[in-house]
Amino acid sequence: MSNIVPFDFNKVLAGAAEFPGVKIEREEFLQKNFSSRFDSEMVTQIVQTSPIRAGVNESVLHEIARECIDYEQMKVSALSFATGCGGLVGIPADLAQYLAHVLRISQKLAYIYGYPEIFSIEGSMDEKTRKIILLFIGVMYGVSGANKVIAEISKLLGDKVGKDILRAALTKTAWYPLLQQVCKQVGIKVTKDALSKTTTKVFPVIGGVVSAGISYHGFGKGAKRLHKTLRENPVR
Repeated sequence: MSNIVPFDFNKVLAGAAEFPGVKIEREEFLQKNFSSRFDSEMVTQIVQTSPIRAGVNESVLHEIARECIDYEQMKVSALSFATGCGGLVGIPADLAQYLAHVLRISQKLAYIYGYPEIFSIEGSMDEKTRKIILLFIGVMYGVSGANKVIAEISKLLGDKVGKDILRAALTKTAWYPLLQQVCKQVGIKVTKDALSKTTTKVFPVIGGVVSAGISYHGFGKGAKRLHKTLRENPVR
């Protein structure tokens, strides 16, 4: 008898957002990753504006982005091996942990390429924050139209300021219907992908190795997609 647990993707995503360390503080992240490369005056400018507006070279942005991807990719692979060795015990917990790393890399890459704070001012996963996150996940999973919406948002955010400007921008554009469609497709795509991986967990150790390999490759491929999209469409 199958012990796969039926699940609601949106609830799993909301649960992942509550994991410790998932919310990346923009200011803290930028200071940590740029302070070893620039003096304090430059780092302050980076935090107050953005790495791109502060004049950071593209090669440095690319290097930091790759370091972030490599770090999260190794973490998610190790986690996948551990859960894979446990046998087939249901998807939601495993998927939530995987999505936690997806949320982390999405925020990191977004901040490198000029995005303001992703989560709401209160630090919660409100409806608009959820849509932003779904867009990033959509790009990672190759959902049609996600790249286009990201490009439009980046243009809209250019030269604008304000902690909550990202959420305010979402409902004021002609491409809002496309945004809605992308968000719907993300849940379907991620759910199908999660279900397709359950067979790797039938045999404990073998399942752990296979699961880790799939997660390593899949996460890396998705993160590189998002990196490419944000690199080509930064907030200037």
